[in-house]
Amino acid sequence: MGKKSKKPSKQAPKPKAPPAVPPAEAVPQASAQIYSAHKTIAVYQGTEDGVATFGVATYLRYAKADASKAEEPRHDLALPLAEADRHTALLSESAEGAISSVVASLSIGDRVELEWLQMRLPGAAFDSEPVRVCPKLARVTEAEEKALIEQWCQKVPAPGLVSGVPRPAPICAPCKPAKPPPRAAVEPPAPPAPR
Repeated sequence: MGKKSKKPSKQAPKPKAPPAVPPAEAVPQASAQIYSAHKTIAVYQGTEDGVATFGVATYLRYAKADASKAEEPRHDLALPLAEADRHTALLSESAEGAISSVVASLSIGDRVELEWLQMRLPGAAFDSEPVRVCPKLARVTEAEEKALIEQWCQKVPAPGLVSGVPRPAPICAPCKPAKPPPRAAVEPPAPPAPR
């Protein structure tokens, strides 16, 4: 039998382009640092020049992980969409559910569940400026909002403007206080015996 000759293919294989952003499992997680975490009910106020703006209606949760760098609760959030999409792609398994896609589906005045982390991204220099990463943005109905508030907090009214000091962000008590145990009936001490 004769030798089979290998004929070169007529089509050259197409080189695969490297992904623009490495997949989440390829990013060194040890270098990420979270400074604060925010979970809110917010109102979509619109998008201008690629920046979506939300007014915070209620804080459901707030955590300060690094007191020296953590941002305090806010009244509003301006979210640059291109940056938010890059962060989502960097930290998630897929780019599905990009923040810009969710924002494009919103109408001004829609209420949303909005979460963000103030953090240093994986691979960023230790002294780099923190960024805001938005892991959750979803429209909520009135019933869903009520359920979230019931689940996460007992709303505490924020005081208004006092002596030129801006009012604090609308924060609720993250953990509902437990009802105090009933007091045992304590008899008043007997008056001292006369001498």
